[in-house]
Amino acid sequence: MTTIQLTKDTTLYVSQIIDNLPDLAQYFGADTEEIVNHAQRQFKATHRQHEWLTVRAMLRHALGPDARIQYTESGKPLLTLNSLNSLNSSKALPPPGGAGRGSVSVSHSKTHAALLLSTHSDIGVDIECVSHRVLRLASRIAQPDELPESFATMTDDEKALYLTTLWTIKEAVYKSLDHQAGFDLLTDVRVNPHTALAALNSMVNGEAVARTCICCRRSRCKSCRQVRERSVNPQSSILNPQSVLCQLYEGNVIAVKM
Repeated sequence: MTTIQLTKDTTLYVSQIIDNLPDLAQYFGADTEEIVNHAQRQFKATHRQHEWLTVRAMLRHALGPDARIQYTESGKPLLTLNSLNSLNSSKALPPPGGAGRGSVSVSHSKTHAALLLSTHSDIGVDIECVSHRVLRLASRIAQPDELPESFATMTDDEKALYLTTLWTIKEAVYKSLDHQAGFDLLTDVRVNPHTALAALNSMVNGEAVARTCICCRRSRCKSCRQVRERSVNPQSSILNPQSVLCQLYEGNVIAVKM
């Protein structure tokens, strides 16, 4: 498990999918059997059980046994701390909007899971394996003006990495929204190809975190609304102060919207 402190209030946890009892027991201790049985009752597919258990293992590692993930009516995850007093003060997460609550976002790829915790709202994380499969989905992920001029001359490996980066960026923005109904990854989030390519090059060169400029065009997106209030013609450019952090991690791309 890897812990990445993005800001003093926001932390990203990443782990390979945990699929065996001894490793799960390191996190759940005496509660292992009960928690595993719960996962087996909740999900029929074994891989879904492992994904759920891995996220809960990271959550327990981060905040202790009283932390829970619940869901709003729209399906957005919500962090609750059943007993803040029982948590070590270094782990207690000051919650936004009410006692015992905080912000959480989760994501899974075939091989890894990601957990994002923050005191701020409007956060989102996505993790995707880099695969040539994404090449078949290019027209559903990127508009022509989101592709760099060099895209046509890229190798398939380079195209797959670029498109996967765009995909994770847009998914992270989607997960950060309170109102997700009708969201269109192709049109509702636009990614600046120059900053996306720079982020990709930074990731390949081993930099810890790369920043990409985006524009979310949803009227209910708080940060996009704030941008429109400061801009005379907000549709004239896909550049604005919003950004998404990207990282390459063991064959996966991770994107974080804060």
